[in-house]
Amino acid sequence: MRKLTDRGVQIYAAHDEEGRLEIFDRDGVRSLYFDSGACQSSLRLNAPTTLVLAYTRSMLAALLFRPEPRRILLIGLGGGALARFLLQHRPAAQLHCVETRSSVVTLAHDFFHLPSAPHLHMHINDGAAFLRRCGDQEFDMILVDAFDGGGIHPNVCAPEFHTDCRRVLTEGGVLSVNLWNTPEAPCKPLLDAIEQGFGGQILQLPVEERANLIALGLDKPRTQQDLKLLRESAQQLTETLGLDFTKQLRSLRHRNSAVLRRGITPRPDSLSRTIRR
Repeated sequence: MRKLTDRGVQIYAAHDEEGRLEIFDRDGVRSLYFDSGACQSSLRLNAPTTLVLAYTRSMLAALLFRPEPRRILLIGLGGGALARFLLQHRPAAQLHCVETRSSVVTLAHDFFHLPSAPHLHMHINDGAAFLRRCGDQEFDMILVDAFDGGGIHPNVCAPEFHTDCRRVLTEGGVLSVNLWNTPEAPCKPLLDAIEQGFGGQILQLPVEERANLIALGLDKPRTQQDLKLLRESAQQLTETLGLDFTKQLRSLRHRNSAVLRRGITPRPDSLSRTIRR
């Protein structure tokens, strides 16, 4: 019998070697939860490629800098929201997804409408280990959303992980990392690790009314003028993908004004405090 809770109707519950997995349906939205209690992924059942959670939309600000990536690496699958979206809107791209939990991959296919496709490559592996062993593979875009039941997976918190991200990015490639920032769990140490390991330029994109912060790693410094020149591209992306890239671009220019003037990374102790994911 399905269980009614404050998260909606529970349609699945199980444990794997890393903890609890639960799925709930509520008001036409299906959501995945781990032990932490935070929603890990959501699917609008009547519009599967819609990005329900605001932080996933913000992570795709990476497309401002690489609008037509040919090879994309996702570290952390969840319910597959980003994978579904990219399969729909960038069908020519080779998409590699790295997920530590095989049970999560199964749930993404069985409950969250993640399709099988010739250009979708699934790797059951630790993200840091995958990067160390991927040889001469290169990617135009890396999206890191590696949360487990305890928060951000510790293996993606080390500077070495971000050094490896920089190493496998093509020229002009971009890294997008979903971080969690609250007074109880500030993300300053993670921004420091990205800055130390990645080099290049780190831009910050806060997610409105959420505690998520997106860190964008660029292979070379950009200026305010460089971002100003992206306005036409942002408008085209907004029209074709249905996400507000124009607003994201304005937020990037405003939030990183000092960095864009000087070409350096901001100190993360100036982070604003926002509310829940």
